[in-house]
Amino acid sequence: MWTCCLYKVAIFFSCYLPSLMACWITERIADFNFFFPSGKGKLYKKAILHNLSMVLGEARQSRQVRKMARRSYHNFARYLREFFSLPRLKKQDLLRLLVPVGLENLDYALSRKKGVILLSIHFGNWEWAGMAISLCGYPVNFLVRKHQNRWTNELFYRIRRKKGVRVLFLGQLKKVIESLKRNEVLAILADENIKEGIEVNFFGQVITIPAGPFKLARHTEALIAPAFDVRSRRQKANQRGIIETPIEVEKGLPQERSIQKAAEKFMAVVRDYLYYYPDHWVLGESKVAKKKKSS
Repeated sequence: MWTCCLYKVAIFFSCYLPSLMACWITERIADFNFFFPSGKGKLYKKAILHNLSMVLGEARQSRQVRKMARRSYHNFARYLREFFSLPRLKKQDLLRLLVPVGLENLDYALSRKKGVILLSIHFGNWEWAGMAISLCGYPVNFLVRKHQNRWTNELFYRIRRKKGVRVLFLGQLKKVIESLKRNEVLAILADENIKEGIEVNFFGQVITIPAGPFKLARHTEALIAPAFDVRSRRQKANQRGIIETPIEVEKGLPQERSIQKAAEKFMAVVRDYLYYYPDHWVLGESKVAKKKKSS
């Protein structure tokens, strides 16, 4: 209940404070949490430093890793502020701040009438990117994990629904498949840790990512479209929601091999974005490297 109240206070200030002031306050709060973490904040900072050290190939306490980690904190704080500003944000305002790029790739994937899986990671403002696509007239579904707090869950659900996004929860497999059968867009994040998944190359090491999106694509014959939200270096408020060339999970190959091949293609795109925009990655859990990738 108290968590939900704090979110509502954040929504009020995000909606009614001048944008530059809200952004400045948000970054200062992010700095405080970065330099003086407490409780779960210590685990979050440890995860951010760990993940960025893998991307940058440097020690967790190196100057470059800490610099990027602080930027990552800023970007996550901006994501929250932008998400909480949605109740007051009109369609034309959102599409002015975030421009969808690569809609032709989405159109191609949907032309097969099998739906499309919009696959991303916790990168930039993934919520805005999906909502911008929805506001362009595409039927979009978010597949999300339920919040432990019921009030918080309902709050986030309402904000997403008011921007035209349908919310599906993990475990609702029947509804997920039905959305693809209706030739709709299904947005999924694929960088969270799970017990079983697919081992993929990640900057010379091996990590595990969820197999679910790739198994779903093979079962439904939907294409996978990698998608990423990139912030402008000069104007932090301006963003691009980029949809990359779709990936097919080939049914002509054995299931395990076809899923592995598609996952590696997706991760190749992920590595490119993380190489150029490491500070955009805001995943709050450590990606565990299983072993060195053999050359």
